[in-house]
Formats: sequence, C-alpha cells, structure tokens
Amino acid sequence: MAPIEAWFTQQSWTPLPFQRQAWQAYLAGESGLIQVPTGSGKTYAAVMGPIAEMLNLAPPQPTPPRGLRLLYLTPLRALSRDLALAIRAPIEAMGWPPAGRHPQRATPPSQERGKQAAQPAPDPDHHARNPQPAAGQCQGS
Repeated sequence: MAPIEAWFTQQSWTPLPFQRQAWQAYLAGESGLIQVPTGSGKTYAAVMGPIAEMLNLAPPQPTPPRGLRLLYLTPLRALSRDLALAIRAPIEAMGWPPAGRHPQRATPPSQERGKQAAQPAPDPDHHARNPQPAAGQCQGS
C-alpha cells in the first residue's frame, strides 16, 4: 500500500478509515458495498485496492502486459469521463503508462475520430464504462 499512501500524500490528502478498510478487504479477497455520501471518496476506496494489487503483481515495465486489468462500471454515463480521469491520475503517477483510451462515447468528437482512424489506441489496462449502451443493445435484439 506504500505507493497508494504516497500518492495520497502527494495530493495533500489523508486516506479515510473506510478507504483503508476497503483496500485491505479487497486485498484479503473479500467483497463488499461502499455506501457513503457523494464526494466522500468512494472512487478511491473502490479502485486503490485493485491498483495496489496491479502494482504488486507486476511492477511497471516499458511495455506493460496487454489487456484490460481494471474495469470500473458506473451507473451514470455522465460520470464515466470524470471517473476515468480520477482513476487515470494515480495510475499514471505511480508509473503505469497511460491506457490510451478515454471512456467510451456514443460518438467521439470529430478530431478524436480522425486520430483514432490514423493510429488505433492500444489495449487499455483500465477502463471506466457505463453499461447502459450495452444493456440497450441486448434488449433491442
């Protein structure tokens, strides 16, 4: 947990007791539900355990292993981008290279579409996603 604690210190933050409990529970193989008011630190309580595990299992490498390693589902599409940025900041600060993709949007801005066509993004190692579009596709079939 040292990289996690160090990242919080760099932000001039102190992890809350429920966040530390969530991280330790995750690392111990437990599951649970985090229920605290909006703005209390749920995102970091939920993702720092898996991030710590990723850091412990395979230290950052110039060419990290390919494939998705962290998937964060959000019930609101409007939160996907904010959550992805919040998750990406500590991952990159701890030495992991950027995932290369932003949260999935129905239609990316035209500038981004051109970049995607010219240079497809590598497989991400983390991704924030809203499941609503997939649910709609399944129901419409």
